[in-house]
Amino acid sequence: MQDDSPLGRAIAMVADLRGRCPWDRAQTRETLRPYLIEEAHELAAALGAGDPSAIREEVADLMLHLAWQLAIGAERGEFTAGDVADDLVAKMERRHPQLFDIGPGERWEHLKARERAPGRGTLDGIPATLPDLLAANRLQERAAGVGFDWPDVAGPIAKVREELEEVTAEL
Repeated sequence: MQDDSPLGRAIAMVADLRGRCPWDRAQTRETLRPYLIEEAHELAAALGAGDPSAIREEVADLMLHLAWQLAIGAERGEFTAGDVADDLVAKMERRHPQLFDIGPGERWEHLKARERAPGRGTLDGIPATLPDLLAANRLQERAAGVGFDWPDVAGPIAKVREELEEVTAEL
């Protein structure tokens, strides 16, 4: 079934170009990766500037890169745009169970923990490609999400003492 929406036509156009344009056809996930990251940073800058026309332009640029990834995934028989859309819907339903009549809500980090692969911890899965300060921020957010956040230095000191007492008791 063909999607005649503007988004569906754009995704189909990228797939068509990969078949007809030598430059598009030559692109791989690895050759596109730096440009995808660059476009994400350009969108972040446009968001920071608050310029709606720049935001629109950068969203379109980023969507082009997502369409390339959809086309490559489909070419390899790995997934379709429909598969990705289904995953997105399922994720949003899991993260908003109270809105979709599928049970009470959970804390964000607990939901994320359930979505992670078995054996992976709360601090696993932060992309190594994130800038250092952003990675540190993500680590802190995740730690705070599971109760490791205090308003002042007394909290972590008390936690360290508590853990030390537990270790001492076991020895």
